[in-house]
Formats: sequence, C-alpha cells, structure tokens
Amino acid sequence: MTPNLQIELRRFISSNVVSKLNKFYFENDALLIKGIDVSIGTILMGLYNKAEEPDFYSEIVAMVEEDSTFYQEVDFNAGRILSVDDCYRLEGNDLLKELFANKKGRISEMVSNEVGIKSETAREILNFSALLVISYLRANLQLLESLKLLLEDQKRDILNSIPPGIKIILGFSSYETVEEKNQSIGRSIFTLFGHNFFSF
Repeated sequence: MTPNLQIELRRFISSNVVSKLNKFYFENDALLIKGIDVSIGTILMGLYNKAEEPDFYSEIVAMVEEDSTFYQEVDFNAGRILSVDDCYRLEGNDLLKELFANKKGRISEMVSNEVGIKSETAREILNFSALLVISYLRANLQLLESLKLLLEDQKRDILNSIPPGIKIILGFSSYETVEEKNQSIGRSIFTLFGHNFFSF
C-alpha cells in the first residue's frame, strides 16, 4: 500500500509531543501544530526539488545515524515519539543545510511570518521536522526507490499545506501563477462571449 507521507508523518505529532515541545517555546499549541505541519510540507517539497540529483536521497538519509539520540527516541512502527529533548537542534540543522543551502534562513523567517510564531521557534521546528522526515525515510528505506514518484503524486496536497510565501522561495510560484492566469483568461473569454451571446 502506498503511504501518504504527510498523514504518516503527522501521526507522530501527538498532543504529548506538542506539550513537550512547548516547554522550550511557549507558543499557542494550535500555532505550534500548524508550524510543524507547514515545516513537514516544506521539507517534503525540498526533497521533491532534489529528485534529479543523483544519490541525493540515499546520501541525506545516511546522515541520520541509527544510534543518534533522536532516532532512538522514535517508535516508527507505532508512529510515536517516545521522548522529546533538544537534540534535534544540532542534528536537524545539517539536514536543512543540505536541503535548502542559503535559502534556509529565508524559509525559517517565512514560517515564522506566515504561521505567526517566534523566529526562534520556526528555526527549531524546521530542524525538528527535517529530522523527523529524514528519520522516517531512514526507517523505511524501501521508500527511497519510489520517493520521487510518491512526492510527484502527492505534490498538490503537500503544496496546499504550505503558505504562498514559502512556495515562492521553493520555486513553485511560476507554476501557480500560470495556472491562475489560464483560469482567469478562460473566465474572461467566457464572460466576453457569454455576455454577447446571451444579451440578445
């Protein structure tokens, strides 16, 4: 059965995880959940953008060690994070550099602005989300072969979970604009001819 990556990853964000994360950040729980959701979608689209780079997926997954603190704290079969500490601050940052390079700072600021959370919180939950997504793939290595197709198939839903400003940074603005322009041109033609035909 083909997994829906967003749904699978959202399973790990329980109220207990949110509560433990908020010991560090003191944000509104709903905003923190939204921030994590946006971050997960952003990471997935970052992976989508790297699909054409040979061996990128296997290389980034190899950066997560099985004996790393975060990896040991996740029960992948049950979809649970057993413990939450701040180990992801360092472990996740290297993954973000690989995914986004010099766009990392702009993306984190945009998460902060679009979701309405502090800049520091946005930076850290991006680290957390990067580590969660890549660790999930590390635990499900069989997905790597079909990851490009999975992301392509689920792209529309993932993009719908990402605010416009982040889509632009990720390079999806022209696609969205073309689609909107085509729809508006279609409406204009319909209005023009429709009015002429039906106004007699």
